[in-house]
Amino acid sequence: MTISRRDMIQATAAAMALPALAKAPRPSPKPLFFTPAEFALVDEMSDMIIPTDQQSAGARAAGVALYIDGRLAEAFEKDQPERWRAGIKAVEALSTEMHGKAFMAATPEQRLALLTRIAAAESDPKSDAEKFFREIKSGTVRAYYTSKIGIHDDQQYKGNVIQPGEYAGYDAT
Repeated sequence: MTISRRDMIQATAAAMALPALAKAPRPSPKPLFFTPAEFALVDEMSDMIIPTDQQSAGARAAGVALYIDGRLAEAFEKDQPERWRAGIKAVEALSTEMHGKAFMAATPEQRLALLTRIAAAESDPKSDAEKFFREIKSGTVRAYYTSKIGIHDDQQYKGNVIQPGEYAGYDAT
């Protein structure tokens, strides 16, 4: 089999274009379960629960809402997705009651006031919005600390390697 000059030039041009493709921005993944409005609310609330600060990049950078969305799209418990949808509706209703507008249309201060109100009843939630806070907080923490940012950047986990210093565990040797 012989390679023509034309085939060689085409193959070379294609090979030269590969690095440019690797650097091309990836399209944002689309939610599988949430509507765009629900996704925006979950993304915002999770980022308020674990915000960006000096120690971490925050829930939004860790892709928490996308993780939660994926888990709900594949939920084993059939009522779990319905609980999330009901909770989101309860948060929207409370936002309208408190501020006269939807959660995402509210100012950051108004959103914080709502979150503070439903978080105050975390130990004994009564309303659907308060119950939803427990659900979203638990989901946010689980998603964040299973992400690369949560494990490696925030917790500085280095993997299964020998750490310097004295061994703190039981030495069976």
